[in-house]
Amino acid sequence: MAAKFRVVLREIADKTGISRMAVSLALRGKSGVSAATRKKVLKIAKELGYEPDPDVARLLSHIRFKNPISTRACLALLTSGATSQDWKLYPTERKYVEGTHARAKEYGYHIEEFWINEPGMTLSRLGNIIWSRGIEGVIIAPLQSKLSEKAPRSIRLDFNLFSAAEISETVEWPDLDRAVHDQYTSMLKALDELSNLNYKTIGLVLEEALDLRVNGKWTAAYLRYRNQWGAKRLPPPLILDFPRQAVFDRWFDRYRPEAIISVDRFGLHLLINRGLNIPGEVGYASLDVDGDANEYPDMSGIDQNSEIVGAAAVDMLVAAINRGQRGVPVHPLRTEVEGSWKPGKSTVKKRNAVS
Repeated sequence: MAAKFRVVLREIADKTGISRMAVSLALRGKSGVSAATRKKVLKIAKELGYEPDPDVARLLSHIRFKNPISTRACLALLTSGATSQDWKLYPTERKYVEGTHARAKEYGYHIEEFWINEPGMTLSRLGNIIWSRGIEGVIIAPLQSKLSEKAPRSIRLDFNLFSAAEISETVEWPDLDRAVHDQYTSMLKALDELSNLNYKTIGLVLEEALDLRVNGKWTAAYLRYRNQWGAKRLPPPLILDFPRQAVFDRWFDRYRPEAIISVDRFGLHLLINRGLNIPGEVGYASLDVDGDANEYPDMSGIDQNSEIVGAAAVDMLVAAINRGQRGVPVHPLRTEVEGSWKPGKSTVKKRNAVS
């Protein structure tokens, strides 16, 4: 069988009459060549049977990570909220951003933040500003507004100009490649850990807007275990539009959970307002220990590994830039990062009941 020779850039350049540098930019979807040139290069490359050399790609990747380079190449991070600094109020969001900055630097990029709610700034104008500055990649940070079924969850930017990726589930449109925390697995992990601590009855208390932010994945996992363990061990989840103490008290009196799972101080405040001692009278586990750290240091619960989520978004974005992917993908990709259980002072090992 005759050996199959790999088509190299020089052959495409000779066939098209275009420089090897321009051919390289066109094949990688980089700026610096016209749409007509890119189309011509891709057509000839396909006719010649060109395939990227994976050994070269691995070598370049190794060089980038071993020796990060200084460059003016930039990625845009779109933030939201009442002010341009709203995301800094939340430890989880800060870790997302820290993760994007650290990973972008490894690739030779830096991150520049753009506030989508800036007064007088339309998304159309913002998109043109980003594009005119030669920025090829955009990351959408989680929306800071309180979510509801009626609230708009879209960012109407001309994404045909960019490669793009999202962090979290807060944006419904566009459905881009996105990096998320694996909420479903984290709920299963929290239930297993509390069960291993001999908590027999475990309840779930969530704010409706927070459940919406994760597309109901926490409740879905809880209800799966409820079907398996039975309603006696897992009472119906309590989902509230805001902290209704009287409703919580009635729910608590009826089911008497030994431990509560919640997130972002919601269930924690309801327990404290009821006057319950944690962990003496009731155990408490957070689905995001970073989000509860200020209220209750050394909290038991899930470390969402948010820096890794932010880094994963950059990985997806750089990969999209390198393969020339622009616009909203037909089949969006998703990277899910598992959380880690963090033992803390809000739970204790319970003694087995004496029969």
